[in-house]
Amino acid sequence: MTGDASAVLADVTALLHAGLSPDRAWLTAGVPVDQEGLPDPSPQGFAGDATAARCARAAAILARDTGAPLVRVLDAIDEALARVRDARDATEAALAGPRMSARILRWLPLVGMGLAAMVDPGALSMLVTEPAGWALLATALALTWAGTRWMTRMVAAAQGPPRRHSRPRARRVADRAGPLPVPVVLALVDAALASGLPVATACHRVARVADRETAEALGALARACETGQWDVGSHAVAQALARPLALAVASGAPPRYGIRSAMVRLDRDERRHALRAAGELGVRLTLPLAACLLPAFALAGVLPLVIAVVAGAGIGGAGDVLGDVSAP
Repeated sequence: MTGDASAVLADVTALLHAGLSPDRAWLTAGVPVDQEGLPDPSPQGFAGDATAARCARAAAILARDTGAPLVRVLDAIDEALARVRDARDATEAALAGPRMSARILRWLPLVGMGLAAMVDPGALSMLVTEPAGWALLATALALTWAGTRWMTRMVAAAQGPPRRHSRPRARRVADRAGPLPVPVVLALVDAALASGLPVATACHRVARVADRETAEALGALARACETGQWDVGSHAVAQALARPLALAVASGAPPRYGIRSAMVRLDRDERRHALRAAGELGVRLTLPLAACLLPAFALAGVLPLVIAVVAGAGIGGAGDVLGDVSAP
């Protein structure tokens, strides 16, 4: 059975609504299960999407441990994964223009060489046959390499640093495969609360299926619910859940509405960050352009053309022209 991870989750949800047992629903949708009837953590059953495989297994374990209907948990997970995909697509769309500009600008020195050769073929001949041309070409290549590397780092920084999480020897599949996305963790907490669990207990249950750093953040939230001390650290999950959980504990109101508002804020912050990063990247790309690529363009295109024209006029050779240019 083919399709993306979202289609697989939709198939499982439909089969569960039709009355199939969870293990049979997974198998019918093409997802292998283990001896406990839980979806296998390998991404093969989810069109190669490792994140969806981790999230589906976490949802299945949470539903089994809390008694929550698996179909509702999967619906929440599917919606959260859609939020993650939308945020990623928004970032890609915002950075598409600056990224394409960086790819085009790296060819600027070569364009200069081509234009110089079209105007006067002697410019290209000077670059490849005379020592002065070799020096110009080597310097232009070095500047082009430096500018390209500089722009590549700028684009990577605008996309955000790769998230690195430790992978201890724990009995959690999430620890072996990687972290759960923050919107998915919020959806799991919301699902655990919907099953009737107290706030602290819900945090502990979700921590069992999360990676180590997320589990520590959820543990800090659970302790804060019991002690009233809401200094829960800087983890993204803790920052997103601290306010709605604190208000719920203080007022006795259900925290689910606050959690959903936190999901909306996460989406808004992701899009704002993507737009700001794209705008800053467009301006910062002028630095390698001015410091590296334009000088390389001049060395590989403009200066060889000037030398070839002057030498062709009988004023002197390439070495003489360079000497005259560099003389005070």
